[in-house]
Amino acid sequence: MGSGVSGRQMAHVIVQVMVSIKEATAKAIAFAEDALGPERTVGVRLEEVESTKVRGQDAWLITLSMIVPSPSSIVAAALSGTGKREYKSFTVLKSNGEVKAMKIRELADA
Repeated sequence: MGSGVSGRQMAHVIVQVMVSIKEATAKAIAFAEDALGPERTVGVRLEEVESTKVRGQDAWLITLSMIVPSPSSIVAAALSGTGKREYKSFTVLKSNGEVKAMKIRELADA
């Protein structure tokens, strides 16, 4: 009787916490800023979020857009939010927020 359980079975519950969309987006932005530098991440915007699986792991596919750097117009474009944009997709694991990939996102002709 020294265990304190007194005949009852102890159940172990495992709770898996998933990275939220907001956290995954912040991780993708931080990754882009670190990898591309401040000059290539001006005016960063969230464009799309998709739930997916990568090698059997749940992940967020986050698409961000940034203003394409142009020496003459980058300040004006950043302030106004206009200008040509480039798109990148980031794969962020839901389990721990690790960014597994950054890819160029091509847009379909509209």
